[in-house]
Amino acid sequence: MKIFLDSADELQIKFWSGQGVLDGVTTNPLVLLRDGVTDPERVLTELARLTAPGVFHAEVTHASGPFLVSEARALSSIGDNVAVKVPVLTPEGESCLAEISELSRAGVVVNTTACLTLGQVVLAAKAGARYLSVLVGRVDDEGGDGAQVLAKAREWLDRWGYEAELIAASLRGTADVMRAIDAGAHCVTVPPAVLAKLVDHKFSRHTVREFLEAAETTNAA
Repeated sequence: MKIFLDSADELQIKFWSGQGVLDGVTTNPLVLLRDGVTDPERVLTELARLTAPGVFHAEVTHASGPFLVSEARALSSIGDNVAVKVPVLTPEGESCLAEISELSRAGVVVNTTACLTLGQVVLAAKAGARYLSVLVGRVDDEGGDGAQVLAKAREWLDRWGYEAELIAASLRGTADVMRAIDAGAHCVTVPPAVLAKLVDHKFSRHTVREFLEAAETTNAA
């Protein structure tokens, strides 16, 4: 299983890369806004460099058509480790599958994002997407079961031999991450705060404190 950091914060990327657990970084326009990015072109190029050899995911900002394709090609050229995030749909509900297929055939590594249903995952995989981002939290928000969507998508991909990887995204807490792992996601992408919570536990801290106190007593004897 792969772990991606959902962040455009260079310090956080450097820190978690140094922990030896990151396989890549994901971004989108909301993440860039949240992390105060004002020069996207420069920052995305730098983040791709920092992420290497891991995969860096950058998202298009055009809804569909030739502008989306040209932007995706430009993003892909930032580095050999770049995957381009393309939404499965436009805000008006028009399919982006044609653009995903064109880019995939041209050798661009596509991450189809904003998937909330098994049907969307199936069609994006058939169109050639390398990664399939299921927004687990947003499925749950609408009364669905994001983990179940992941599980059914993983079963379908395995049954038919697709090499596309499922990314569990929109994970709001550690319980969401555990559900995604249990459901068979190939990758999880998590904000820095959630990743920090995954490694922390108050009783682990308490146990280590007891060990160290015992060691001090032993050494003082």
